[in-house]
Amino acid sequence: MIRTLLLAVWLMFMLAPASLAVEKEKIKVACIGNSITFGAGLSNQARDSYPAVLGQMLGSGYDVRNFGVSGTTVLSSGDSPYINTRVYKQVFDFQPDIIFIKFGTNDSKGGNWKHKDEFKGDMQAMIDVFSGMDSKPKIYLCLPATCYIEKGSIKDSVIVHGVIPRIREVAEKNRLEIVDMHAATSGMREHFPDKLHPDRVASLEMAKCAYRAMTGNSKEFQLQDFPGVKTKWRGYDKYDFEFNGRKANIVAPAKPLPGKPWIWRPAFFGAFPAVDIAMLALGYHVVHYDLAFLYGSPRSQELGTLFYNAMIKYYGFSEKVVLEGFSRGGLFAVDWAAANPEKVSCIYLDAPVCDITSWPSRERTDLWQEFLQEWNIKEEDMKNFKGNPIDNLKPLAKAKIPIIAVAGDSDKTVPYDENLEILATRYKKLRGEIEVIIKEGCDHHPHSLDAPAPIIKFILNH
Repeated sequence: MIRTLLLAVWLMFMLAPASLAVEKEKIKVACIGNSITFGAGLSNQARDSYPAVLGQMLGSGYDVRNFGVSGTTVLSSGDSPYINTRVYKQVFDFQPDIIFIKFGTNDSKGGNWKHKDEFKGDMQAMIDVFSGMDSKPKIYLCLPATCYIEKGSIKDSVIVHGVIPRIREVAEKNRLEIVDMHAATSGMREHFPDKLHPDRVASLEMAKCAYRAMTGNSKEFQLQDFPGVKTKWRGYDKYDFEFNGRKANIVAPAKPLPGKPWIWRPAFFGAFPAVDIAMLALGYHVVHYDLAFLYGSPRSQELGTLFYNAMIKYYGFSEKVVLEGFSRGGLFAVDWAAANPEKVSCIYLDAPVCDITSWPSRERTDLWQEFLQEWNIKEEDMKNFKGNPIDNLKPLAKAKIPIIAVAGDSDKTVPYDENLEILATRYKKLRGEIEVIIKEGCDHHPHSLDAPAPIIKFILNH
């Protein structure tokens, strides 16, 4: 049965068309506001907040960022002025082309609304500052979402009769378009679990409202299983997003296997993807989180663990992952697996960097200095460096983590005898399970195998 599946997968790979992507400059959108903008109360803010959904709706030509901060006010005399936050300053670093400003909910609190006469002036000041940015953004003013709290410091009556009229006056004075998120969330009490913050259904309505304002069109939109912009890759749904400021991708199989097994690349998504395509066809999710230029550093390990935890917590992936280390991706894959063997089912390495002194080595001055800086070490400390995969194999062997590795014996970039051969020899001495496939006469590229059945079979058996 497995042989039949592998043959079918191989045929699919050979016949699959290559996709070409052209990188274009994206339109930058900043969503500024309070906890409702941030996504407080949502189980998955990165996927379901209104700015996140707006980004999904707009697609790959836009970079939508969430600059919401819980509890904040436009009132500079309020209990938590937005202009005093660190996030406010980040908006200027972003230099957006479009800004959505959504305040008023916290401003309506009794202790804040006593400064109501300052509301229009403070909102005008915010508009003036943002309008003066180098990017000259188009600004939209949003009316606050409906509040369903019956007894409390935030009252919808104050929002309706006090906040909203003032926002409308400021919008009219500045000839800015209003985005009526109050009307969009009216009659949706059941979608405000705490009567203040929207669930993902109500957040979708807010995103639709913003989308209509931007494009002039209405759009039906299905809530997604994963965050980011949904596109196609090799016939499968692909989701592109950022996690802690770094690019990430999830490619979903047509029919996921029970338990949601997944294969994770820390570098070079889409390069020589024979194995990835095969695993998708067999029901695995293919996941990429770009840590390529962090050289397996402690920072990359921390980011990787945060990413892994998010995949488990929010998307229900299997607690044991297949790690896939291509080239410098091997630095992260082996060291992260050594630190987290209980989270790994097996490792697939392909022309892996196993000794940083071999690649980039001191001959590549730019990359070598980048490596030293990332690791925060000095040249003279390299004689005691223990961050290489070849130095961190004991935990893997003890945990009996199986490894399959592919390399060319004529690799001039990452020489086999300086990297994988040493790793394999040491792993075997530790009684670790490793299978090495040598490609005779092959340089660093191409990676993988034309017929990847041995790799796929190894993964399925572990």
